Amino acid sequence: MNLPGDDSKKPTEEVSVTEVSDSVLAELSDIFGTGKPDAIQAETPTPVDDATTRALPTDDATPTEMVVIPDEISHDSSEIQSGEALNGFDSGEIIFADSSVGIPVDPLLRPLSGVADVINIFDDNDGAVVIDADLMDRVVIVDDDRPDPTFEERRRRRERRERLKRVKWLKLAGVVMGFFVLVMAVLSSSLFAIRHVDFEGTVYTSTKTITAVKKSLKGASVFTVDTAKARSRILQDPWVADVRITTSFPGHALVEVSERVPVVWYVGDDEKVRMVDARGHVIDVLTGWPTKYLQVQGVGPSLDAGAIADDAYRAAAQLVLALPDEIRPKVKSLDLSAGGELSMILKGNTVVRFGPPTDLQNKLVAVVVLLRRQDPATLAVVDVSTGEPTVQTR
Repeated sequence: MNLPGDDSKKPTEEVSVTEVSDSVLAELSDIFGTGKPDAIQAETPTPVDDATTRALPTDDATPTEMVVIPDEISHDSSEIQSGEALNGFDSGEIIFADSSVGIPVDPLLRPLSGVADVINIFDDNDGAVVIDADLMDRVVIVDDDRPDPTFEERRRRRERRERLKRVKWLKLAGVVMGFFVLVMAVLSSSLFAIRHVDFEGTVYTSTKTITAVKKSLKGASVFTVDTAKARSRILQDPWVADVRITTSFPGHALVEVSERVPVVWYVGDDEKVRMVDARGHVIDVLTGWPTKYLQVQGVGPSLDAGAIADDAYRAAAQLVLALPDEIRPKVKSLDLSAGGELSMILKGNTVVRFGPPTDLQNKLVAVVVLLRRQDPATLAVVDVSTGEPTVQTR
């Protein structure tokens, strides 16, 4: 073929497909179609329209090659243009058949209208692919099931963030705990130590107990002193019924004691006196006989101080506390029989029998009413053990 503008004419060589070896033809057949080499026949092709031949101008010094692309490509993969069909062209002209005909189509793409309407996207570099939906009908993303190369890195980053979060909370807890320990150390220091301890309400409380409690409180911080321990120590004293300990800044402690009140007393087997309060507690053990309190005649058990006496002695003490002011001065003593029956002896030797120490309130009401109506000096015995008063006069 002669180039435009080139005055010299050079001989051209004619290239025929039939001159290609069988191995090359077989290789081309595997690439472009499923047909076998023997299916290629030397037929005289229809001449290609000159209008479809497009010249690609190049440098004037180089011969130009013509590439002929048919306007309509046959999809018959069993035949390829033979070398005789190229006889009408120059040796520099090459015709390409439709190479996509022989490529197997993905089964997922068969229902689509055409291969050109489908785009297969392979994201090999973990990059973002942006597709304009207005320029294509359908997009098929093929997942080749390859592992994400950044998975391990993301997992390590996530674990590191979790570790940092745990460390942050541990540090915060450590700071709070350290601050708490510092505050407690300051509050328990000698800066706030108790230097003065005062007692109130201690009349019969043991001096030994008071000294021991003072020693345990002095020197301790007003904020951290163990007041419960000191209170327990004071309550061990038989005379103490209740106690309250308060501390105040900068170094003062107040101990308020409520002592028990003796009501009656009795003589034990060891001939020692037991002082009993209204709840039946043995407050103290004495060798002498007191004159300020009423005696329960008879011999009782030999109990130590701090023990609880029988219910009969508790009932006797409660009866004495319940006596009205008009009768209390007339009472000489109480008597408790071996059978557990309680009696009250007046100063005129009048005996009031209460019987078993039960329902003493109603029995006492009947006695008070009777003594208001009659002079006790005219009465020898008043019996209210059955609930109804009976009288024996002198």
